[in-house]
Amino acid sequence: MSETHGSSSSTSLIKFLGLIIIGHLPQMSLAQDDFFNTLNVNVDNRTDSPYSLIGWVTEKVSLGLDDPGPLFSRRTSELNKIETSFFAQFDARLNDNTAFRFSGKAYHDAIYSVQDDTVFARDELNEFRSRFEVKDFYLEYKANNSTYFKVGNQILAWGLAEYLRVTDLINTEDQYTFGQQDLEDLRLQVPAVLVNFTIADWSFDSVVTFNAGRDDMAPAGDEFDQLIVLRNSGMTLLRERPDKQQEVFLRASTRLPSGDFQFVAGEFNDNELSVDGISALRSISPRVAYTQNRMRAAGMAANWVEGSWLFFGELGLHADKAVRPNKDSFLRQVNGWDQKDQLLSVLGLEYNGFQNLLLSFELDNAYTSKHDEFMLADRNQLGYGARLNWTALNERLQVLGVWNDRGDKLGRIARLSVDYSYSDNLVLGLLWVDYSVKEESIFYDFRNNDVLQLQLRYNFQI
Repeated sequence: MSETHGSSSSTSLIKFLGLIIIGHLPQMSLAQDDFFNTLNVNVDNRTDSPYSLIGWVTEKVSLGLDDPGPLFSRRTSELNKIETSFFAQFDARLNDNTAFRFSGKAYHDAIYSVQDDTVFARDELNEFRSRFEVKDFYLEYKANNSTYFKVGNQILAWGLAEYLRVTDLINTEDQYTFGQQDLEDLRLQVPAVLVNFTIADWSFDSVVTFNAGRDDMAPAGDEFDQLIVLRNSGMTLLRERPDKQQEVFLRASTRLPSGDFQFVAGEFNDNELSVDGISALRSISPRVAYTQNRMRAAGMAANWVEGSWLFFGELGLHADKAVRPNKDSFLRQVNGWDQKDQLLSVLGLEYNGFQNLLLSFELDNAYTSKHDEFMLADRNQLGYGARLNWTALNERLQVLGVWNDRGDKLGRIARLSVDYSYSDNLVLGLLWVDYSVKEESIFYDFRNNDVLQLQLRYNFQI
């Protein structure tokens, strides 16, 4: 897919942050560890060292259990990954109220050298053979009046649901594969400015993102290439940048006697690509232009605790969502996909009354107003997910099982992972993922991507 875009504003942001950091290096000190929530710099919890460096090296060897089929580069059951990755995270305190974090991850997949009989697509080789990703790259500052600022590449996780994003709107996702990661691993950092302040018992967050991009999608030829059918039909696929690069999000949250409540609103670009228009239909290669649809959303989320039970729920209205047409209507929507309003709802619970065992269940629904026969999805898209998390051997052994049914038009994913901490530094892991979908599902082409993966991870800290 070709792309049309100008210079990235995130590049300018990184250069700006770099100049600030260089000017403060003599005053470095430790930053905070938890970057999944809105953080305040805690000047009382200092360590002896003014900085810290943590990281890990991971080796993954994966076997594709089925034959993906003739559409993909890999067409038979064989090894599909021999990936070595290196992650490092550096934290420093620049002064009493200012902290800095930088993290990045480098990958190299040797499968493209080992499986020399497989003819891999050029895009797949360029994307996955060797790559580097900037993860966190931000400054955080706490003013004396308790106002908190955070500027740079960051994750802002606001939602409670695992399988449906209702109020968790900000970060893009890693969709190189489907269902092989938890939500906390799916989120990708985006360049943003966060301002947080408190009034009485309420905490208020405002976020502006710049050129945040879209979800990461597998390249052409890969076994999770979401556009594989259109590519093989001879269509020319284009990606056009959204008209507006800035996104705005607001949140008000408070703590209840037995839980938490938050209200979220935002105007943003949909992180999923949708068709903006189709041209040259009479030619041998019709042109399909993809873009990120501009959306608005407002929603609320709450959780509360009763003994060993945790209950949570979310409710949100997503306006102007571009909805996918069915196969017969795809080429008829030459002016782009229809936009509909959707009401999203989530009900969930967790139970931790068993020793070393956590059970959770989530029920999701997406209701589309003004539904018509041209849509692929039903008026009500009902799905559910269940999770089992069990630890043993003084928490050195962890077993995680997930079952996610994404509705009749999407399919089911089952995932089982077993991790054993041989020592504080060395972790061994096993992952199995199974896909089950019907022919009308948009994931039907990926039904034969069941995988068995071995993992070895070495952690370090300086």
